[in-house]
Amino acid sequence: MRPVAGRGERGVALAVVVWFIAGMALLVAGIVSRATVDTRLAQAHLFRAQAEAAGDGAIRLFLGELLEGRFNRAAGGLRSSYRLGDHEVTVVAVPATALLDLASAPRGSLAALFQRYGELPRSEAEDLAGAVVEWRQRDRRGTGGGAGFNAVEDVLRVPGVTRSLLDSLRDLVTVAGGGVPNAAGLAWVAAQAPGRIAAGDAPPGAPGGRGALPALANSYRIDALVSAGERVWLRRRWLSLGGGSSSGFPWATQRVEAVRAVGVAP
Repeated sequence: MRPVAGRGERGVALAVVVWFIAGMALLVAGIVSRATVDTRLAQAHLFRAQAEAAGDGAIRLFLGELLEGRFNRAAGGLRSSYRLGDHEVTVVAVPATALLDLASAPRGSLAALFQRYGELPRSEAEDLAGAVVEWRQRDRRGTGGGAGFNAVEDVLRVPGVTRSLLDSLRDLVTVAGGGVPNAAGLAWVAAQAPGRIAAGDAPPGAPGGRGALPALANSYRIDALVSAGERVWLRRRWLSLGGGSSSGFPWATQRVEAVRAVGVAP
């Protein structure tokens, strides 16, 4: 005679089977989730690499046209579009002199910048502008604890400057070779911001009249906006013309920023 399992034993066996199936389901779900994340990361790295290559290529094409005097005047600025392989690339150049120089701008111009584009109350904007000027003076005396503003991000060392404030001003400022543009000039520069162009906003005319083109400058900030995947990526280079370089091109690269996403591809 074979023993017959009781209801309790059958219930325990069923519970074990159910828990085993649930555990396997969770394990499979975890593996699938991890694989999905890895796939998306790989795609992001791929699109970033594509944007970097296409952006650098388009910037070189643009510089060739710029030096030859062939660029698009219709938009009221220095900009042109290219198609490299499967990627649409828009290149926009802003003369460094059209950007506010954080390293030399007077207190009043800094306060106006912080108030208008940093959206700070007037009193806070003036106090922060004073803090920037004081930091520069201390640094020149060798008591600022640093070597001046070597990059825009160095302004974060000034007490009161936050990351969110810097992000709101990043496309308007420089720390070398800039100037002190007036309100109309800064408004034009703001219209050339990568986020606005990626969103399809039409930039206004350049300073000095609608459709007027800024005079040929020596130093530029050049942005390449590349559509790759479902995003628009920014490749930004700071260059000077006429200086030559070891690469053999008639321009010298001063700084290259890492590729970052700035919008959604149309």
